[in-house]
Amino acid sequence: MHAKRSLLQVGEVAARSHTTIRTVRYYLEQGFIEASERSPGGFYLFDQGVVDKVRFIQNLKELGLPLKEIKALYKIRKEKKRGNDAYPLVLERLLKHRTLVEKKISEYSKLKKELSEAIALVSECEGCDKSPTRENCLACEVVKKRNSVPLPFGAIM
Repeated sequence: MHAKRSLLQVGEVAARSHTTIRTVRYYLEQGFIEASERSPGGFYLFDQGVVDKVRFIQNLKELGLPLKEIKALYKIRKEKKRGNDAYPLVLERLLKHRTLVEKKISEYSKLKKELSEAIALVSECEGCDKSPTRENCLACEVVKKRNSVPLPFGAIM
């Protein structure tokens, strides 16, 4: 006797993927994900692996990748008859995505450094009794002794 697979409804997929039911339904409509079956009540039921797919799509979107590009990646996998036909196209796109991730990491590292510098500078403002205007901050000895003003600090001055 076979054990029944543990299938998930749309809401469970959304909760485990940290997204909305609407997003999961949209991905279903767009063909990113597929339901394994339907319940007697007509609800879509999904395998556990759909959660990983939804998370991956969300991660790519957060990197700024348009859904159109993500859909193209999934389309290749569906349309090619053999892995040997799909792999060069999938590999090319994955390499492109990795380059995008590396660029984002570099940008975030730079932003982290700038935020740390701004935090250090703002920490020196404790006890200041002047009004926090741009003019007062630029005239402050704490700011003047620095070679440059960190971007986050300059942006809020």
